[in-house]
Amino acid sequence: MKYVNLLIFILIFIIPLILTFFTYSNIYAIPITYFLWLTMEIGLITFTMFFDDFRKSKKISGDLLEEYKRYKVAALVVSFNEDPETVRITVNAVKESLGDLGATYLLDDSNIEEISKKNQEICKEYGVKYLHRENRRGYKAGAINDFIKAYGKDYDIIGIFDVDQRPVKSFFKDLIPFFSDPEVAFVQIPQAYTELKSRVSIGAYYQQKPFFEVVMEGRNVVGSAFILGTGVLIRTSVLEKVGLLDESVVTEDLATSINIHSIGFKSIYVNYPGIWYGEAPLTVNAYLIQQGRWALGTFQSTWKTLNADVKPRVFLDYVSGLLYWLKEGPLTAFEISAPLIFLIFHIYILKVNPLLFAIIYYPVFLISMAFFVYSMRGSEYGIKGFFYHQFLEMIMMPSVILSFIAWATRRKKPFKVTPKGRKQKMSPFILLNIFLTAIFLFTIYQAYNWYKVSSNFFLKYSILVNLTWVIYFLFLNAGTFLIYFGKTENEEKLLIENKHHIN
Repeated sequence: MKYVNLLIFILIFIIPLILTFFTYSNIYAIPITYFLWLTMEIGLITFTMFFDDFRKSKKISGDLLEEYKRYKVAALVVSFNEDPETVRITVNAVKESLGDLGATYLLDDSNIEEISKKNQEICKEYGVKYLHRENRRGYKAGAINDFIKAYGKDYDIIGIFDVDQRPVKSFFKDLIPFFSDPEVAFVQIPQAYTELKSRVSIGAYYQQKPFFEVVMEGRNVVGSAFILGTGVLIRTSVLEKVGLLDESVVTEDLATSINIHSIGFKSIYVNYPGIWYGEAPLTVNAYLIQQGRWALGTFQSTWKTLNADVKPRVFLDYVSGLLYWLKEGPLTAFEISAPLIFLIFHIYILKVNPLLFAIIYYPVFLISMAFFVYSMRGSEYGIKGFFYHQFLEMIMMPSVILSFIAWATRRKKPFKVTPKGRKQKMSPFILLNIFLTAIFLFTIYQAYNWYKVSSNFFLKYSILVNLTWVIYFLFLNAGTFLIYFGKTENEEKLLIENKHHIN
């Protein structure tokens, strides 16, 4: 199975190479030609995978085999220098949900003495067990692994919650029955973003919806739904079989899921509103730290993915995550640069008939966008949510590129938790968006002048085709300033009306 998967992976990168051989126009622009074809191919793969996930997402999978079965459960709330009042509410919510099924623990890695003391008092007040580490080895994964080494033998299942994710009262009783199937290793539910206090947090909310409501539901049917780090129940014995949570990458949830699926265990994703409170990134800086960490973790898991002993369809799901980050980071930079280089420096990137290219590729591009919006019908996502989604992806591009460089050069990027509820200065990355705006406008001016003096029919169409891409990227780039500076009163009111707080 591994060899088939490796062949699939190699073909993904070989096909654009073949297309480049037949379509390159300038030897110095060959790398851009190759990455442009790779970008278009990944777009097609992404659309195909999303369509398949959508088709499968309406199917029912993971039926309960028994009405109820009792297990000994440890509910773990993981914290690092979080606001004690937030910790208080979360540990109380987790303890109430768990009831008499086990014990609730606060795994506190806080290195601020005042916070640690307050957390101890909170745990004593609510009857929650408090564990504190001086050494933050492995960060969140390390804290959980240290717990399992010390106490795992006493529990059949562990539940993991970030401080900003609070379960509903029926969480454990609703989800534990899935473990009646001995092949089920973990049960995951969607995270919740309910605290929407900025354009960034609203955009992050929209960005998550297609993933949770289509992609993860489809993957549940295929068997490739993975751990999301919070709102998850995991069989302790399975974690012990794979050497506990993987501390070698910054996204231990993804890497551990690959390890679990590689030894033949199943996962269940339930699109169930089991979280009633969740904080989204409040500022652009917080969002970029979050996305950069997720991207870095996926890049770090590349070799683990390639070595995974899983079915090709499951393998493709994991690879599609890698391709997504490649597309949204370094490949988007090439995608933006190609029309700019052509229109400013008159360097030809692709030797193709511009009319044929437009007739074939534009409908595919537009249909994929329309279908993406269609797939979210019945929710408040719509066209507005789609563009919020695209604007945020434009903002996150430099952060993903930096994560790719950190992985490629084997530099250890410091692990940072996503800041919550803190006021921060304007992100310095806005300077890039300002620069891009100037470049796009200058390119449009250059294209207009070139078009006026050109007499060649195909050259005129080449200019128009490239100009449409520049205008498209100008539109997306302009949208980033709505995220940076926009007020949120109307949007927040709209989303509050659509949120479901379940207590």
